[in-house]
Amino acid sequence: MSLTIVCLPHGTPTGDLADDAAHALRSVTLKSLGVAGHFITGTRLHRNRLLQPWQGTAAGGPVQLLDVDAMRAAAQREYWYRWHIWHQVVAPTRPAQPYWTFAERHLEDPRKYSLAKAQQQYRAQPRIAAMLTYNALPNRVMDLPTADLEAFQTGAHGYASLGWLTAVPGNALLCLDGSLVVVDRGPYATRLARLAEANRRIDTLHRRDALVALCTR
Repeated sequence: MSLTIVCLPHGTPTGDLADDAAHALRSVTLKSLGVAGHFITGTRLHRNRLLQPWQGTAAGGPVQLLDVDAMRAAAQREYWYRWHIWHQVVAPTRPAQPYWTFAERHLEDPRKYSLAKAQQQYRAQPRIAAMLTYNALPNRVMDLPTADLEAFQTGAHGYASLGWLTAVPGNALLCLDGSLVVVDRGPYATRLARLAEANRRIDTLHRRDALVALCTR
């Protein structure tokens, strides 16, 4: 299951937001599992124009009623804090290689380099092992996603910037023109390019266009 943000044109009635967003997903072979309270709302006024408003959050609504800046700032702080936890956990270890480098080696010669061996060698790296060990602790402060390895290794400011970029688009953004920008896959450089594009698309929406957050599969 993932979180997909759907852009809808201004004029879409609030009562139609969820259904119209779910319908739009069909063009990209995604199925809606229901709306998600993803957005921080920028005002207590006009709550009737928000989709499922609850305690300062909503599943969607016009861009002008969603506090995108607050979402980005909050995510940036959270990622900054997570990086410092990560730094303490992995301090004695050397930089590690991301999983995609092992996966590519497997794809180049599956018979000589099995998927099981790729996974084993990736997890055996001391830095990855330290992260996995920490994630297994019942009293951990928060999870340290191994998928963020490359971003962690860029430093505190780099990782905090990733938080800013990931705050709004979710795992994927379905744009007004029907194109789908998937932001949570691939090497770090690819993710950054897609996140930059997704945020550009969001920032160029009309203030009366709407965003809807849906759980999808």
